[in-house]
Amino acid sequence: MQISSYAQSATMRSNLSQIQTQLADLQRQLASGRKADSFGKLGDARNLVLALNNQVSQSNSYLDTINMTQTRIKASSDALTRVDQIASEMKTGGLTSQFNLTGTGQTSLQTNAGMRLGELVDLLNLSVADRRLFGGKDTQTEPVETADLILNGDTSRAGLKQVIAERAAADLGDGRGRLTLSSPTPTSVSLAEDAASSPFGFKFAAVSSTLNGATVTGPAGTPAALDIDFGASLPSEGDAISMDFMLPDGTKTTVTLTATAENPPGKGQFTVGPDATATAANFRTALDTALQGEAQTTLKAASAVQAGNDFFSNPPMRVTGPAFATATAMQAGTPADTVFWYKGDTSGTAGNNFIATIGDGSQIAYGARADQSALRTVVQSTAVLAAVSYSATDANAPASYSALTQRTSGALAFNNTQSVQSIVTDLGLKSSTLDTSKKNLQTQISTSQTLLDNTQNADPFTVATQLTTLVTQLQASYQVTSTLSKLSLVNYL
Repeated sequence: MQISSYAQSATMRSNLSQIQTQLADLQRQLASGRKADSFGKLGDARNLVLALNNQVSQSNSYLDTINMTQTRIKASSDALTRVDQIASEMKTGGLTSQFNLTGTGQTSLQTNAGMRLGELVDLLNLSVADRRLFGGKDTQTEPVETADLILNGDTSRAGLKQVIAERAAADLGDGRGRLTLSSPTPTSVSLAEDAASSPFGFKFAAVSSTLNGATVTGPAGTPAALDIDFGASLPSEGDAISMDFMLPDGTKTTVTLTATAENPPGKGQFTVGPDATATAANFRTALDTALQGEAQTTLKAASAVQAGNDFFSNPPMRVTGPAFATATAMQAGTPADTVFWYKGDTSGTAGNNFIATIGDGSQIAYGARADQSALRTVVQSTAVLAAVSYSATDANAPASYSALTQRTSGALAFNNTQSVQSIVTDLGLKSSTLDTSKKNLQTQISTSQTLLDNTQNADPFTVATQLTTLVTQLQASYQVTSTLSKLSLVNYL
């Protein structure tokens, strides 16, 4: 007859089973490092762990976006820094270049401009991970046409050189800048714009005169006209008349004629004759010479610059013609007849066309677009320099070249307008913002991960201690069970 009862045996087996279960769980914790093998076994901590895991996952996704955005911004900044260097090189070159033609009919600065135009195209067609950086929302199309197409066009589309030639023909007209010169009477000279609505050639701005005995009327009327009538009292030596003209590119030039007794007169002078008729004839001849000279120098340079403005517009603008020399209007070019230099996205405002989500409810707009004002100016000024050529036998060529380089250098100074450096600076500020967001996210991830570890990770030292204690308890329980199983009434007899 055994002393232990069935109830005692059942209780002991139950205790052993619980210890074995606890022992198995501690062994699992020691092996896996986790307090539980499922979220359900975490109890009240389950929801916290799920929320923290989601937060860490989302934060890591934001970090991936930030890292990719920073890569794009750095590539854009590096490219635009080089664009800015080219702009500085072209500006300085324009201010210091001498008119020494090579065999191509261009100066070394213009030859260099042609090479730099190709480099600019490559820079603005840059891609990172198959994504074009300077085409706005259109990230797959090369945003800028090749340098050769921009300058020369093809068999069906006009390039910049053709647009410059057409504009020059329209602005110069018969060589007098679209002004008509006449003598209404033997003692008078009239100078008038050839068409009221024409955007081409010289446009009267203002006239000032100290010509003794001469009556100066205008400019007035439609089209504007200026009349100079010489009377019985003739101009004195040193008397002068100055005529200010607006040029197609918005700049101004002044033609001044000064009375002299010398015959022949010097440049910018007219000879006072023995009477009003002779003086008027001499004045008309001098004015004609001065107008044609000004047309072949400053007007021709301004025309080329304005043709650049026309070509790099969206859409490009063309002189309505032929005949170009008598044209009075402009018309929009089409993709079928004119090269469109920029092929990227044109929606919205150029620049900041990319949006990156870098946090919960936090976004940043970034980027640059090839048709932004500053970038277009660099491409345009460089292209105009590369497109114009000169004849070594043209006496007006040096002055025309000087007028052109002054204008392109002036444009590349970015006075009171967006500069390439300002775009680079803006990208740098965006990168700094991303750095701050990145550090905040990393801190957030670290904090969340620490809380996660404390909530779901098992402390190996604590688990090992508990495991040792349980093993000892289990061994003791086995010994007690074994002893109890051997007890019977015989042992007490």
